[in-house]
Amino acid sequence: GVPFILHRGNLAMIFCLMLNLNTIAIFPRQTGKTQSALAWYMYLFNFGTNNAEISFLNKKFEDSKMNLTRIKAIRDLLPSYLKMDQVFANDGTKLKGRNSVETIQHPINGNKIRTVPSARDVTSAASLMRGRTTSIIYIDEYAFIKHNKVIYLIMVPAWNTAAMNARMNHKPYGMLITTTPGMLATDEGKYCHDVIDQATKFSETW
Repeated sequence: GVPFILHRGNLAMIFCLMLNLNTIAIFPRQTGKTQSALAWYMYLFNFGTNNAEISFLNKKFEDSKMNLTRIKAIRDLLPSYLKMDQVFANDGTKLKGRNSVETIQHPINGNKIRTVPSARDVTSAASLMRGRTTSIIYIDEYAFIKHNKVIYLIMVPAWNTAAMNARMNHKPYGMLITTTPGMLATDEGKYCHDVIDQATKFSETW
């Protein structure tokens, strides 16, 4: 492991996430975009909320699962008293939360992180997140996700309901989209560019 490196980009991103603002961040490659986001979600998973579902999307299912593996690696670097990865029953039996390459569930606070498969076509894109009541969503490499517009438009209504419930209960919620620069020659790259252009620009005066 290496120390967390705070810079202008991830400082702005995490500031917005702390305020539950839906955020899209575009970083140059190899500047800590994904690791910074995963450090935030490790905090939420371990300490920041309870009984919440967090969804991870990426351009490929393997990459979503890789981000979940990275979350586990970040937790493994914590001191033992901060890992909070074990709980014991009254009889001393060790209890475990659900833990696989696709899902992890916290044994104490009930938080769950689920990875989402990639969409093969428009039909699968439309059903990918439909009806999933998740208040916290992380989408990585958005400019390279096939049918990203369809996925986004379909998932927002269910997310909005879950997010408003979290807000009423004073719990974290929100959507983070991160990406490295895409290609305007592709539909997914163009749509990502449009989303960035339409978003409110961050200012240090905030």
